[in-house]
Amino acid sequence: MRPVRIRAFLSVIAVAVALTPIGSGTAQARQGGPEPTTARSATPPSPSGAANHCLDPEGTDLNTLLSVREQIIGPPACRVAVAMKPWVSSFPSWGTVADAAGALYPAGYTPSLPKPMDDFLLKFLGVRIVQDIGTPRERSFAFGPEVLRLVVLEEGLPFATFASPVLPGLRPGSHTSTVFFRMSFEHCDGAGTNRDEDCLPAGESAYTGNTPFEVVKKRATM
Repeated sequence: MRPVRIRAFLSVIAVAVALTPIGSGTAQARQGGPEPTTARSATPPSPSGAANHCLDPEGTDLNTLLSVREQIIGPPACRVAVAMKPWVSSFPSWGTVADAAGALYPAGYTPSLPKPMDDFLLKFLGVRIVQDIGTPRERSFAFGPEVLRLVVLEEGLPFATFASPVLPGLRPGSHTSTVFFRMSFEHCDGAGTNRDEDCLPAGESAYTGNTPFEVVKKRATM
C-alpha cells in the first residue's frame, strides 16, 4: 500500500491490537527525492542516561511501540541524534488489504498466497540501509526479516512496521539514511492496479528516498 496512503506512519497504530516481531517477512515507502524534513531544530534528544522517546505527530511513543531502547531515526519528528550514541533506523510501514475478497491487482500479477499480507511476508527477504549514500562516508548494513514487526489494527487491516538492529553512532553533522528492500518475487498489496503505487518488485529496490537527519553533540551537563 503506497506510503502516502498510510503516511500517518505509526500514529494509526496507537489503536493496534497486535504487534508481533516476524522471523521471516516485511515493508513500504516508495522511492522519491529526499523526504521533507519536518523535524525539530537541532536539539539533542534525551540527555545521557534518560530514556529515548520518538513521538509521532499523534503522540505515539515509537520507542515503546517498537520495544526499542536506543534513539530512533527516520520518522519526521525523529531526525536529530546524539553523536556517537547507537541508534535504530525506522521507516514507513507497508500495508495491505485484509484478505483476498475484493483484492485488486495489476494485469498479469498472481499472488503466491491468498491473503496479501501473507504474500508479502513470504516474499520479504530483508533490507539494506545505506548511510550517507554517494559520499566518501557511505556505509551499508544488510539485515533480514528480523527488522519486521507485524501490526493488526482493530479494523483488521495488517501493517508491517520496521525497526533495524542497533547501528553504530555517528559523528556530528548532516547525514542521510536510504532504505532498500529485497524481495524474492514481485508482491502487490491488493489495494489497486497501479504497479508503481501498489507493488514491490522482485530483487532489490529503493524503498525510501535519502532521508536527511542531523547528529549533534551531547548537551553539556550542569
